[in-house]
This record gives sequence, C-alpha cells and structure tokens, in this order.
Amino acid sequence: MKPCKYPYSGRPKLIRQALPRFILLGNVAFNSNLVKYIDTMRQVTPNQTIIYFKIPKFLSHEEKYVRVLLKIDEVVKILNR
Repeated sequence: MKPCKYPYSGRPKLIRQALPRFILLGNVAFNSNLVKYIDTMRQVTPNQTIIYFKIPKFLSHEEKYVRVLLKIDEVVKILNR
C-alpha cells in the first residue's frame, strides 16, 4: 500500500479527552478517583468533618486529610451519590 502524498492536509481531527469529575464538599473539591482511597471520616465539631485518605504509592502509601465544613451525615450523602 502506497503512503499518502500529503498526510497532514485537511481539517485536523478532534480528539476528545475525558474531563476529570470533581466532588464538591462545602468549600473543598477533590477528584472522584480519590473516593476509593478514603480510609476514615471523623466529625470534629458539629459542622466540621475530617476525611482521611490513604493513597497507595510504590511499596507504601501516603496519608492525607481534608477538612470539610459540613456535617458528617451530609458528607456521607454526597459521597454515596
């Protein structure tokens, strides 16, 4: 089969990329892929919740946390959607 004489002529084709989906909790938003790495959730004050993540790294894991200004039951409702 003979190659095209002008391979890059014409209209460029549109390449669609999937946009990351974010979860909004109060004043904090994080990527929806992090939901599977949630380790624990703890309510500190009546309107403040801390979410702890254990993100796997090569042969170990990284621990991070996020403070959310919502009640714990509202956080669980949003995450279960």
